[in-house]
Amino acid sequence: MAESFPFYLPAEARRLYTSDAVARRIALTAHWTNTARVLELYGSSAGIALAKELGCDVTLADGDDVVCKALEGRVAAAGVSDRVKVQKLSMTAPAVPDGSQDGILLLGRLWAPLDETATKLRRFLALRGRLVMTWPVRVGLRPAKAALELWEKRVGSPLQSPRECLMSVEKHGFEPETIETPSEADLDDYYKSVEATLAKAPPESAKALKAEIEVHRDAGGKSGVTLALMVARRKEPGERPPAARDGG
Repeated sequence: MAESFPFYLPAEARRLYTSDAVARRIALTAHWTNTARVLELYGSSAGIALAKELGCDVTLADGDDVVCKALEGRVAAAGVSDRVKVQKLSMTAPAVPDGSQDGILLLGRLWAPLDETATKLRRFLALRGRLVMTWPVRVGLRPAKAALELWEKRVGSPLQSPRECLMSVEKHGFEPETIETPSEADLDDYYKSVEATLAKAPPESAKALKAEIEVHRDAGGKSGVTLALMVARRKEPGERPPAARDGG
């Protein structure tokens, strides 16, 4: 049986894919400008960067009052309160108007199973809106058995390659655009950050995170399982494939 979604991650931990550089790459792929409306579930510095550097209209959402208060402080410190709104939303069933967002970000967090995430969040995207999400993938020729077993138990399904993940999302009304995986150094730093916050985690969540860290380190950082970031564009029924993948 799969672990209960959304997966827990301590709020203090540094998440993957939330840097300014990643935000700029995502925005370039998505063709976001100062007219783009972007919702980030589990808001982070990435949403703030989109507002500060591109002028996007950003909503940072979380289900925890304390986290929302902290996000408000970061928004004020960055001087983007006129472009960024912090909103408390249910993370399992966000109350968002259909078709209202040019982008939805889920960075470094696992919100729901892959197919369910694509299906449920698509409705909130405007025409040609982008879904940007993190998901575990298998990489390399011989992934460590322990890592595969742990992750497949956590998510409740076999792990796919990056290409297979994009194909899965495509079945739910999306045009796959890009997928990337972190460097070994980035993944090591991520797990160090998570480990430093485990004392504040609920016991069962801490146990799951410790096991994840252990299989990563037992394989010397090369377990063959990593957390990928994918970008996919909302595609309409009957839409013809683009002549060239220009990200338009």
